[in-house]
Amino acid sequence: MRIILVSDTHLAPTAGAFNDNWQAVRAFVAAANADLTIHLGDVTVDGPKHPEQFAHVQAISTGWPTPLRYLPGNHDIGDSPPGPGLPAQEPLRTDRLEDFRRAFGPDYWMVEAEGWRLIGLNAQLLGTDTTEEAAQWSWLEGQLARSHGMPALVLLHKPLFQTLPDDEEPKRRYVPVAPRRRLYELFAREDLRTVISGHVHQYLDRNIDGVRYVWLPSAAYFMPDEVQDRIGEKVTGLGVLELAGGAMQFHLVCPEGLLRHSSFDHPVYPKMVEAARAYRAAAARPVGQLTPVPPRPQ
Repeated sequence: MRIILVSDTHLAPTAGAFNDNWQAVRAFVAAANADLTIHLGDVTVDGPKHPEQFAHVQAISTGWPTPLRYLPGNHDIGDSPPGPGLPAQEPLRTDRLEDFRRAFGPDYWMVEAEGWRLIGLNAQLLGTDTTEEAAQWSWLEGQLARSHGMPALVLLHKPLFQTLPDDEEPKRRYVPVAPRRRLYELFAREDLRTVISGHVHQYLDRNIDGVRYVWLPSAAYFMPDEVQDRIGEKVTGLGVLELAGGAMQFHLVCPEGLLRHSSFDHPVYPKMVEAARAYRAAAARPVGQLTPVPPRPQ
């Protein structure tokens, strides 16, 4: 079975460059003789404020070459807080979650294929302490109770951690510590082989304690080093997952026509516009005009 994985497309009527990249993904999927396409979230530019962007995605995805499954991202339905007592940058909106489900189907799901269990989770619920989060935990426990010893591959929008599974510091880009621990406790009895996520707009592929962790890059744009630390490779691309006879292969692909846009050149978010202007202004300012650092108070 050949599955195409894509993430962080950031589609909207006004995001012409990213819409074009989505059509490049379509062309690749059609030529690849794929069986399924899975979107790992941030489907839209700003679904929480503009739910009409869901209809836009539906319209430009009509006649997709394969069945499509989606997982939500923070730019689709909002986000969980990074930790107890810490506010979410844009809190989860349950009304938008319902809109997402109506447009794209279930926000968490399980697929059995070629001796594997592909488990798609809604990362935006983890750590929200909502009835929706409780329902997902109950569903996951039920699914794992019927695993039948098959290897598991977990898919979700946010990576579980930055450096190591036991990272303790709360960080906005990753699954909060408490739900991450609970996930590992649940999967301790399972044959967890691979975790694939998006969100960071960088590609990273590593093995830790026998589990392969893959960060899928954005299919829309990368963020320059001036506004985002470099952890992996800043490319635009998609993933090709091959499942056969209990074996798995993953390949990163940067297809023809999928352009490597910069967030500086295609700023669809106000904060990116501000960051680009500030960086370019600082770069253009002669050294002698730099603001001096004030003396340290005694």
